[in-house]
Amino acid sequence: MADDTLNDVLIDRLRSFLSKPNENLDGIRSAAARLHSRCASQDKATRERTLERVWRRHDGAIPLVLSLLESVRDQVTCCSLAGILHECVSPRAGTSGKKKAQNHAVKYRSPALSQLTSLNATQLIIKLLMQLSGKESQISDMLLYELVWIIAQLSQKDSKFSVKVRLMGSARTFHNILRLHYNNPKLLYPLLIVFKSLSRNVTTSTVLVKDGIVSTMEKVIVSIGYSPSPKLRLSLNVMHSLTRSKLCCTKMAKEDFVPLLLRIFERWERYNGKMRLRILTYTIITLKHLSNTKIGRKAIKSSNGLNLLYKFCVLCPNDRTYDSLLPRVASIIGTCMDKKVLPIDTTGPVLFSLPVLKTENSDTSDNTTGSGMRTSSSRETTPSADGSVAESFDNNDDDDDDASDKTQESDAGHGPYAIPPPILRDMDDLCQYAAFFQENVVTSNQEARTFEEKCIPRAKSYQEFGSHGCDSLGEHRDYWLINDRDGLRSDSYLGSCHLQHQEPSNDENSFWQKEVERRLNNYMRTVRSHSSCSCYDVYKREMTWKASSDPAMNSNLQNSLHMMGLTILSDIPKHSSVHYAYCAIASKVNTVYPVVKVAYPDMVGGDGSGQLYPLHIKDRKVCRAKLMTSVERAVHPHLLLDRVVYDLDGLIQQDAIAKGNDSGEKHLYNIDERRVGHRDLLKHHLLFESRFESGNLRKVVQIGLHEYELILLPDVNSVKHHQWFYFEVSNMEANVTYTFNIVNCEKQNSQFNYGMKPIMYSVIEAKEGRPGWVRAGSDICYYRNNYQNLHGRSRSWYLTTSFSMTFPHDNDVCYIAYHFPYPYSLLMTQIWKWSLSVDPSLIYFRTDCLCYSLNNNETPLLTITSPDMESNRIKDREVVFLTARVHPGESNASWVMHGTIQYLLSNAPAAIMVRNKFVFKIVPMLNMEGVINGCHRCGLSDEDLNRRWSRPNQYLHPVIYHSKGLIEYCARIMNKTPFMFCDYHGHSRRKNVFLYGCCNAGSWNQVDRSNSDDPVDYLMLPYLMQHFSKAFNLQACNFRVERMREATARVTIWREFGVKRSYTMESSFCGCDQGFYQGYHLDTIHLKEIGANFCEAMACLKDEGGWKADITPEEAARLAGLTSKEQLDESPPMSEISDNSDFSSDEDFH
Repeated sequence: MADDTLNDVLIDRLRSFLSKPNENLDGIRSAAARLHSRCASQDKATRERTLERVWRRHDGAIPLVLSLLESVRDQVTCCSLAGILHECVSPRAGTSGKKKAQNHAVKYRSPALSQLTSLNATQLIIKLLMQLSGKESQISDMLLYELVWIIAQLSQKDSKFSVKVRLMGSARTFHNILRLHYNNPKLLYPLLIVFKSLSRNVTTSTVLVKDGIVSTMEKVIVSIGYSPSPKLRLSLNVMHSLTRSKLCCTKMAKEDFVPLLLRIFERWERYNGKMRLRILTYTIITLKHLSNTKIGRKAIKSSNGLNLLYKFCVLCPNDRTYDSLLPRVASIIGTCMDKKVLPIDTTGPVLFSLPVLKTENSDTSDNTTGSGMRTSSSRETTPSADGSVAESFDNNDDDDDDASDKTQESDAGHGPYAIPPPILRDMDDLCQYAAFFQENVVTSNQEARTFEEKCIPRAKSYQEFGSHGCDSLGEHRDYWLINDRDGLRSDSYLGSCHLQHQEPSNDENSFWQKEVERRLNNYMRTVRSHSSCSCYDVYKREMTWKASSDPAMNSNLQNSLHMMGLTILSDIPKHSSVHYAYCAIASKVNTVYPVVKVAYPDMVGGDGSGQLYPLHIKDRKVCRAKLMTSVERAVHPHLLLDRVVYDLDGLIQQDAIAKGNDSGEKHLYNIDERRVGHRDLLKHHLLFESRFESGNLRKVVQIGLHEYELILLPDVNSVKHHQWFYFEVSNMEANVTYTFNIVNCEKQNSQFNYGMKPIMYSVIEAKEGRPGWVRAGSDICYYRNNYQNLHGRSRSWYLTTSFSMTFPHDNDVCYIAYHFPYPYSLLMTQIWKWSLSVDPSLIYFRTDCLCYSLNNNETPLLTITSPDMESNRIKDREVVFLTARVHPGESNASWVMHGTIQYLLSNAPAAIMVRNKFVFKIVPMLNMEGVINGCHRCGLSDEDLNRRWSRPNQYLHPVIYHSKGLIEYCARIMNKTPFMFCDYHGHSRRKNVFLYGCCNAGSWNQVDRSNSDDPVDYLMLPYLMQHFSKAFNLQACNFRVERMREATARVTIWREFGVKRSYTMESSFCGCDQGFYQGYHLDTIHLKEIGANFCEAMACLKDEGGWKADITPEEAARLAGLTSKEQLDESPPMSEISDNSDFSSDEDFH
C-alpha cells in the first residue's frame, strides 16, 4: 500500500510540473529519477507494482511522461523519463525463467507498446532523436541508448514504422547513429532491431542503400566477428531484407561484400542449434538474392562460392529442419551455372491459324490475343528453391503463390458504373436459339426438322472462309455479324480477392440441420411413394393417353432420341460394338496435332479400377536424394546418357513428308492387345507414344539406364501451360524400376507433393480381366530443376515432376496420365450409348449440335427432362444449365458430368423427381479443341475461355458465345430466369469437393453490397451436398465475388441474368483430407458418384416455394447473418490456407 501511495505521489508531482516544465527542472528531475529507480528496482514486487501503475491507461501516466519528454530540454531529466518508458517496454527475464518472462511481456510490455503506438510515440521519439543528434553538442550515450531501445521495441509493434521514418526524413539519422556507434556493443543490438524493421520496406531500404548502408553493415559484421551471436543473426537478417533491392545487390558485389558472406557460410559447421539454422537461412537467402543479378552471380563464382555451396549440399545434415535450406542452395547453384534451356524449339511443333476477320462493325483485333485477360497462377509455393519461406519438404502447402490476390476493398473509383453494363444481343439474333427449346413446342416431325434447319446456329468451319472476311459466310452471314461491343474486352475492371465462407453459429447450424432434415424426410417419403408402385406407372398412363390422342406425339416419342445435330454419330449402326463406335468417332475428329491411333483405355471406356487408393506418403529422404541428383547433374552434365528416344517434332516432319499430297480419310484403330508380349530386340529402352487424342508428350531423353526426362507439349499456339500429361510406354521389363522426370512443369506447387499419385493402365491386366486405371508410382517428388523458363518471369526455372514405376509384366503396353482421361471421342461415344438405352416414352432426351468449334468439331448440347404431360407441361418447368470442361486438363470435371447425366437418365426416384421439375440443358464439353489436342488450360486461341464469358467473341470463342446466347434466350425471350447454373471444374491445389457461389454481401462492388439477397437461395444446395456426398467439404465453399472473376461463367451468369444459384463445382485431382474418403484418392466411380449426388441434392430443392414459406423472420435474419459483410471480411485470406485445403481455383488458376 505504501508503495502504491509513493507511486501516486511521484506521478502527481510530475503532473503538477507539466504546465511549466522548464521552470521546474529540479522537481521534474528528482521525481523522474525516483520513479525510474522504482521501475528498474531489483525488488520484483516494487518493480511490478510501479510498472502496473505507470501503464494503467485510464490514469494517463504514459501520456504524461511523453509530454514531459517532448517539453524538457535537460538531457539528464530526459534520460530518466526515457528510462521509465524503456522499463515499460523492455522484456525482463530476471531470474524467474523464460515462462515468467513471457508472462511479464504479456502483462506489461504489450499494453505499454499498444498505448505508446496509439499516442504517436514513434514520431515523438524520432523527432526528439533528430533534434538531439543535430546539435553540435553531442547527445549523451545513456540518453541515446534509452531512446534507441524504445524505438527498437516500437518498431516491432508499429506496422507503419518504416513509412513514418521515411516521411520524417529520419532514415539517414538512424544510419548516422549506426555509422558512429557500430562498435558500441551496448547500442548495436537495439540499432540492428531498428534496421531490421526499416529494411523490410522496399522504399526505405532503397534510401538506406543510396546513403551507403552496405559499407556500414560490412563494418558492423567485421566488428561482430564470425562467432554465432544474436547480433550476427540480426545483421544477416538486415542484409537478407536489403538485398531484395537489385541496387543493394549491385553495391554488395562491387564492394566485395560477397566474400564476407561466404566466409560466414563456410563456417556453418561451427555453429550449433537454432542459431546455426537462422544464420544459415539468412546467409543463403542473401546469396539467393545476389544470384538474381548478373554481377552477383559473377561475384559468387569468382569467390569460390559454387564449391562451398556444393560442399554444403554434400555435408548437409540429414535432418528435417535443414530440408528448407537444401532447395535454396540448389537454386543458387543452378542460377549461377551457365544457362541451360530445354532441348526443343521455343514454339510448338504445329500452329493453328486463327481466323482473320475484318468487318465494318467489329474490331476483333483486340481479341486475337489472350494475354490481356490471362493471369498466370502464381499462387503456389513449393520446395523449389526460389527463396520463399514456404520452400520445404514438410507436407504443408503455404498456399498460395498468389500470396494473396488482394482486392481493393476501398470503393474509390469503383462506384455504380465500375462494372460495364452487359452487352445484350438483338432479340432477332437470339431467336436462332429457339431450335434448342423444341421441347416447349408440340409439332410434327417434319415441322421440327424444318424449324431446326431454319434456326440452328451452325458455326460453319473456318476452313470454308479462311481469312476472306465475313463476305464468304454466305447465307450464314447474319449469324456471324456482331456489333462493336462484342469485341470489347473487360480487362479494366478485373482485380482479385478471395474469401473462405464462414461456418455458421450454433443457432444457424440448428436451423440448417432442421431444414435439411425436413427436406430430406420429404425426399425420402417421395422416394418411398415411388417405390411402392412402379416408378413409371404415372408416366406410362399419361404418355399412353397423350400418344393415343395425338399421333404426331406418338411419332415424336419414337424418334426423340435421334441425334439431330450430331453428324459425327449419324452413320454409326445401332448394333455396332462400342469399340467400333469409338474408333469411327475418333476417325472423324479434327485435330491440330497428328494422331496415329486411339488410346486403348479410352476405347474400352476409360474407367478406373473402382478401388480406394491411399494417398502417397512423401519420403523426405527420397526428395533430398533427387534434389541432390539434380545438383550433381548441373555440376557434372557429362555424366548423363542424353539419348533422344521420342521426338514429336521430328515425327511430324517425317509424317508430313510421307503423306505428301495424300488427303485421304484417316481410319484410326488400336492393336495393343496384339502388341503385348512382343519386344523390339533392336531397342534396349522404353518406347513412347502420345499421338492419340488428349495425348501430350513432345520429347523424351534417356539420361540413365532406366531413367528418362520427359518434355510436355504446351497448349496449342502457346509456349506455356504444362501440367496435363498422357502417354504410352512399351518394351519394358517386369519388376524393373523406371524413373520418369517431367522437366517442364511451371506451377510452383503440385498435389504430387501432398499425396497425389499419377495413374497407370495396363493392357495385359485388362486382358486378364482386371481392367481400369490404377494409382501407381513411388518416390514421387516435385522440385525446381536447372532448366531456365525463357517465357516465364526474369530468371525463372521449370520444375520437375518425378516418379518411379515398376511394371508388373514384361513387354506390356501401359498408359500413364496425370488424371483419368476423358477425351472428346469418349464423350461422343457415351452420348451414342445413352441414346440407344433411353426409353423415349419415359425420358425426353435430345442431342443437338450447339455450334462448331474453331477446328470444325461439333459441340454437343443435351436436353434431359420428363416427357410432356397434361398435368406437368415442359414449358412450365424450371430450366437448369450445366456446363463442364472449359479447362481441358480438368478431366475430373467430365467424369463428374458423366455421373450427372447417367443419373438423370436412370430410373432412380430422385432422377424422376428432378426430371419432373426441371429441364436440363447440358453442354458437357466447352473446350473440346483443348481436350482433343492435349492442352491443359486454353483452347486454340491461347485464351482461358473461362475469362471470356462477359465479352465472348463469336469468331474466336464460338462455344462460349453460343452457350451464353442459349442462357440469354431463356432469360430474355422466354422470360424464364434459369433456376440454376453450374460449371464443373477440377482443382489442382485443393482436396475434396466444394462449391463456389455468388452473394451480394461478398461482392467487391459497393452497389452489390448495398442490395440484400436471401442466403437460403445459394446456401441450401451446399448444405444438401454435404449430406449426400461423402467427398463434399462445406467449409471449403465460398461465395465471394472477386473483381478478377467478373468474366468467369459463375459471376457473369449471376450478374447479367440474375441467376441466384450460379455455381462452380470443384473436385480435386487428388483426393480427400476429411470425411469418409479422408486419406484416399478419388477414382472415376467416386467422381461419377459426386455427379449423382448433385442430382439428389437438386431433388430436395424442388419444393422451393413450400420450404421458403416456412422460414420465420427470425430464421431469415440469422441466415442473412451467415454472409454479412463483417463475417465475410473476417474470413482468412487465401494465402493463409494450408494444404489441408490446398487452394487454386480453376475458375482460379490451376
